[in-house]
Amino acid sequence: MTLYEKLLYQPNAAPSRLAMLSLVFNTAQIIFSLNSIDVNAGGIRVAEIILLNIVLSFAVFVAATEVKRYSVPWSWGIFGIAVFQALRIAMMPASISGVAWAGISGLFAASAASLFAASLWSLAQCRRYRIAQNARKEASCHS
Repeated sequence: MTLYEKLLYQPNAAPSRLAMLSLVFNTAQIIFSLNSIDVNAGGIRVAEIILLNIVLSFAVFVAATEVKRYSVPWSWGIFGIAVFQALRIAMMPASISGVAWAGISGLFAASAASLFAASLWSLAQCRRYRIAQNARKEASCHS
């Protein structure tokens, strides 16, 4: 079995699982964030957090499923989401402090780290896939 055939029939599962792991961190982060915000004082803020996390979770899920098929654009999309997750630490409300801030920022960092790892691993695998694909095309042209 050639490398191309192996990559063709073997999904890019590890980066996809890392992206899915970021969803676990993101879910835990939203739970801790909502527990540390006063719902009466920050009604709009709560709605923003929930809506943003729903959209972000959907984007990560779709990207994780597309990365299984060696999609370069979706790998870069995961990288962009990872940058956004890292920047969200700075956008946390000032009312969150102490242990809650450390826990929530740690979950943001864990989510971003798993997304960065998924993106870079996926891009490396996509490169291997394209090289194997081109080598197979050249071999079939010369035979």
